[in-house]
Amino acid sequence: MRIGVACTLILFFGFAAFAQETPGDTGGGSSREWYQGKPIKDVIFDGLRYVSSSEMDGIVAPFIGQAFNDDIFWEIHGRMYALEYFESITPSAVPADADGNAVIIRFRVVERPTVSRITFVGNDKIHRGDLLDIVSLKVNDVANQAKLRLDETAVINKYLEKGFPDVRVSSEIRPGRDGTVQLSFFINEGEKLTIDEILFEGNNIFSSRALRGQISLKPKGAIGIINDGAFQEAKLSADTAAITQYYRDRGYIDAEVTDVFREKKRDAKGNNNLTITFKIYEGRIYTFGGISFQGNEIFTVEQLSALVRSKVGETVNARRVEADLQRVMGLYAENGYIFNSIIPNENRDNVTGVLSFNISIVERGRAHIEHIIVRGNEKTKERVLLREIPLESGDVFSRTKLLDGHRNLMNLQYFSSVIPDMVPGSSDSLMDLVFTVEEQPTTDIQFGLTFSGSSDPDAFPVSGLIKWNDRNFLGYGNVAGIELNASPDTQSASLEYTQRWIFGLPLSGGFDFTVRHTTRQAAMDNEAPYFNGDETWAYPDGFDSYDDYVSDSKYPPAVYLMDYNQWGLSLGFTTGYRFVTALGNLGIAGGIRTGLVENIYDADIFRPFDPFLRKGNNDWTPTTSIWTSLSLDQRDIYYDPSNGYYLFQRFGFYGLLPRDIEREHYIKSDSKAEYFFTLLNLPITDNYSFKTVFSIHTGLSMILRQPNYSTAEIDDANKLVVDGMFIGRGWTGERLNRGLALWENWAEIRMPIVPGILAIDWFFDAAAVKPTLDSFFNEFKMEDMRFSLGGGLRFAIPQFPFRFIFAKRFVVNDGEVKWQKGNMGDLDFIISFALSTY
Repeated sequence: MRIGVACTLILFFGFAAFAQETPGDTGGGSSREWYQGKPIKDVIFDGLRYVSSSEMDGIVAPFIGQAFNDDIFWEIHGRMYALEYFESITPSAVPADADGNAVIIRFRVVERPTVSRITFVGNDKIHRGDLLDIVSLKVNDVANQAKLRLDETAVINKYLEKGFPDVRVSSEIRPGRDGTVQLSFFINEGEKLTIDEILFEGNNIFSSRALRGQISLKPKGAIGIINDGAFQEAKLSADTAAITQYYRDRGYIDAEVTDVFREKKRDAKGNNNLTITFKIYEGRIYTFGGISFQGNEIFTVEQLSALVRSKVGETVNARRVEADLQRVMGLYAENGYIFNSIIPNENRDNVTGVLSFNISIVERGRAHIEHIIVRGNEKTKERVLLREIPLESGDVFSRTKLLDGHRNLMNLQYFSSVIPDMVPGSSDSLMDLVFTVEEQPTTDIQFGLTFSGSSDPDAFPVSGLIKWNDRNFLGYGNVAGIELNASPDTQSASLEYTQRWIFGLPLSGGFDFTVRHTTRQAAMDNEAPYFNGDETWAYPDGFDSYDDYVSDSKYPPAVYLMDYNQWGLSLGFTTGYRFVTALGNLGIAGGIRTGLVENIYDADIFRPFDPFLRKGNNDWTPTTSIWTSLSLDQRDIYYDPSNGYYLFQRFGFYGLLPRDIEREHYIKSDSKAEYFFTLLNLPITDNYSFKTVFSIHTGLSMILRQPNYSTAEIDDANKLVVDGMFIGRGWTGERLNRGLALWENWAEIRMPIVPGILAIDWFFDAAAVKPTLDSFFNEFKMEDMRFSLGGGLRFAIPQFPFRFIFAKRFVVNDGEVKWQKGNMGDLDFIISFALSTY
């Protein structure tokens, strides 16, 4: 009744409100219908408090760009009132520009009361918390009869999943305090129906055991924990289809489940049990007779036939044949022919048992894109989104490019959801692409403590952090950040900025500047025998021989380590270009870095074992480098991939100045390959699937000498190492065993709990570092490898990119596995960062 009265009032007063905001209106004289026929530039809402603006954008999006008329006005009104969110809606028109060439429709709304409490009555078998999780209405939501009906259905479905086929649910809205309302759900659970036995009749070709393996309904187990035997009507229908599909994929295309019998009985405890019997007609087996085409002119018979993977004479596989037909349709759709009529006509010879197809094709013109529309972006500029979509107005539609655009938008990590849609355009050959996005926070402001991840084993592991970072700076899609970090031994301040698109091209450019102070430790050579430090047999204080040095992982006792201060200034510039190829996104990048480093220690007290450290004491030493990289990325979502691969090669040239000016001169090569594959994707609810993803990685890093240098001149701190946090997880004691060649590998099984946010990972690591390239390629042995396995939690969100891991370490000596003690008994606990490569 209230809705009807409100609509009647709008009918009398709505257009009067529109007439008050004409272009240049000063109280009279202007046309009262200036907005008629003008294109609708936007529809905006005043007064939204609890109702999501993105939900309203979805209602009005189809009308943006259309010419205003009375029918459109009332259609928008009808949709808004159908939501049942508002007590009143007052419309007005605003000129979109000074000349009134377009119109903006503004609605001032008053929302209905919000929910202050939700109660459930009669729920004995399912906890209140489980029911609250499934209802869409929450506390502080606007009360809505339509959503309330949907929530009743959700509660019913929850009980049906648990085996209560006779459940009944009703609801009620009652006035609460302070103008709010309270929701109550009244539940009559009925009796639970448990499957006791599943039988099959008429199955002569396949055994009952094989058929039971195809269905999701299971009898109650002996204990009832693994399988409670709950009966679900929806699963019964799906299982009937699954049995039929099982037969048809093996050539029995006439097979069907002709009937399903149910027999209820009570056991000695009074439980209501059910026996299900599937009655099956199997039919005869068929072989594949091929596919012919008629009506095709755009593509030849040879081109279409090449898409057919089924072989003539083989047993028919219904799913494979369906995939063949879909590939034929997909070829047309991929090239923009989405309006074609493609009809597969089945020819079945019951005598010879041959199944063939004739595909009748009616070809029509290509579909072109008229507009690309983005909705829901409040912070992000429209051009930032459009440049990620490899389609433009006037282009021929491409399904692959549509999916690429969706993937690119998700990879930005600006949006919690991206929903693409195709709507008809202004003519039969035109269409609009509409991307509805829901923005998520991209600015991180962090205060507190963080784990520094230092490669020095004696560095203080926790530091104070003040960090501001925006991955979508000012909505232009660029990255800006400021970070201050301080611990007892390390302090740093850094500034970074990256522009992802330059000159409207996928060309990136950026810079970073860092000031850093570190209190470090180094091995000493204060006692005889004295070494220069670059001899292959040299060893520092604390050891009696080079062999002792190696056997202790080149880690001197703490009493033989000296402290020194290191100051550093670093300025870097980077650039890169991204290409879209059939094999994935090809990235070419490069950069240059320059800086100054000063090491300070008391030379009257300490003599460092490292000759480079001795040489540069109390002097500002320049550091320069230039690098380039090449990558090929075919991962679906780069920050939490479930499928695809990633290949990467980087070369860095460190030390561009002569030896008497710059202390370090070397070339570093980093190569790696990663592969991701979804092992299991099991739907649990409409919005959640349990997944397991297998991933594997291998990487090889080498430090080479520069031309005109006999060896690689490099500080020990910059050599390669198994750090125990990212490489060889758990092996933190290897951090002083540094070398010029590193081979590191890992394999993981990832189980996302909340996709893109939280996962449980199981891993196996294997890594080895060798002091020289010659020893790596000519003297590598199993004893060099450091192995670890374990698992833990991984956070994939940028605001909290941590891993919490338990690892078990071992080595292999003389073919025997030797397990290592950890920092928590037999295990090592590690906190590291969940870093993603992009």
